Amino acid sequence: MSNVKYNYVIAEDESLIRRNLVKKLEALDLPLQKAGEAANGEEAIQLIEKYCPQLVITDIRMPLCDGLEVVKYLYDNHPGTKVIILSGYDDFSYAQKAIRYSVEDYLLKPVSRDTLSESIRKLLIKLENESDRLNIFNTKHTSLSPEALSQLVQQYLLENYQQEISFQELGEKFGFTPEYLGKIFKKYAGETPSKYLTKLRMNEAKRLLIHEPGMEIQKIGELVGYKDGFYFSRVFKSYTGMQPSEFRGRNMGM
Repeated sequence: MSNVKYNYVIAEDESLIRRNLVKKLEALDLPLQKAGEAANGEEAIQLIEKYCPQLVITDIRMPLCDGLEVVKYLYDNHPGTKVIILSGYDDFSYAQKAIRYSVEDYLLKPVSRDTLSESIRKLLIKLENESDRLNIFNTKHTSLSPEALSQLVQQYLLENYQQEISFQELGEKFGFTPEYLGKIFKKYAGETPSKYLTKLRMNEAKRLLIHEPGMEIQKIGELVGYKDGFYFSRVFKSYTGMQPSEFRGRNMGM
């Protein structure tokens, strides 16, 4: 393992279980650093937005907003964050839903130290060695329902946000005009493809600025899809109200 510290957020509504999990994690002697604890899904999402953690460990049953809602929120908005689901319910339907949102592991409570250690170690290795993933969509999608088409466009953006994306070419790839794709996507996703793409890129940029302090800002811009460093900085400031360097300075040590 490297000397890099990986921030995590833990969400569990039962305080005794939550504290016990934190103690187990601290006892593993792994490069982990707690960013925050949440007693429900809403608190978890607030912590995620504040700290952009690399890892979220969440119970599946919580008040206000359950673990699956947190998982879906991460899947839709923070694709670089890894997730481990904890549950006291040996219910495969829950596991199926979690798998749908690319959850890294699904652990049944009470979680033993050895089980937790094995899961975390595998995840840390994946974080350290993770390479860019690029799926090429080369089939026609004219038979899909509008909602399914919107979900497919969303999936494409999630998996390719690091690349240059032309919405004209995207329309050609899916066999529809960019205007039609934009209309359908906004109806089901609640925002335009362009705004959604910017959100993905900015959330990943924030994560890299916080957790990769030695990485040049221009390089971070390239990794989230902006070859022009000045343009990346302008977009970042428009989105966050701060220059990337200012954001990094304010969030160092989290």
